[in-house]
Amino acid sequence: MESSWTLVATTLPCVPLPPNSQREPIRTKRLVIRPMQEDDLQSYHELRAQPEAMTGTARGRPDRDIDESRSAMSDFLSPKDDKMFLYGVFLASTGELIGEGGVHNLESSSCGWPEIGYKFRKEFWGQGYATEFLGAFLQAWWSLPRSHVKRRVCSSSVSRTKDSESEATEQVYANADVNNIGSRKVLEKLGFIQFSEWTEPDTQEHRIGQPLTLVGYCLSKKKGKDTINRD
Repeated sequence: MESSWTLVATTLPCVPLPPNSQREPIRTKRLVIRPMQEDDLQSYHELRAQPEAMTGTARGRPDRDIDESRSAMSDFLSPKDDKMFLYGVFLASTGELIGEGGVHNLESSSCGWPEIGYKFRKEFWGQGYATEFLGAFLQAWWSLPRSHVKRRVCSSSVSRTKDSESEATEQVYANADVNNIGSRKVLEKLGFIQFSEWTEPDTQEHRIGQPLTLVGYCLSKKKGKDTINRD
């Protein structure tokens, strides 16, 4: 990632975030997007046991056992739920868990903005579920109460509001492997704009230290709301 950073005045969701107990399920045409519960563990493990679903993770491999999945699931549950905005993604027709995602980092080390990510079971790729989830999730994210803050962010991600040259427009951030065309198309369809590309040593266990090229995307609060309203 670029070395040029700048301190900006902007808005971000108030912290602590609303805990799971205060989050209403998000419903779309095909999905129920709700906070995870402890009894979702087996379904969550089935998701994380798929090599294809885990290709974009830091380790790049499926969980070896249910205890690894249980550890990962702790990010979705109390007491971490007021520091992350994460949801399970379920089919409305069957209640089946098919994916998960949300904001897993309120201050990304890559660019400073809150970072979004997701993963889906391979059987549900290429059917528009990721786009459907992410669009609905972003509507909930932009609807959270805001506060005015100062934040150190990558200079190339900064855009200014029309009303104030002194305040930067709030962004949400995502990145993808440069070769992951599917995820890149999902982000671009929802209005994310590429602002960076860089190469770093890979952390995945089968590729440790090999060069990995990533692309960084940002979506501004105003543009994200406009995209949702058009849809």
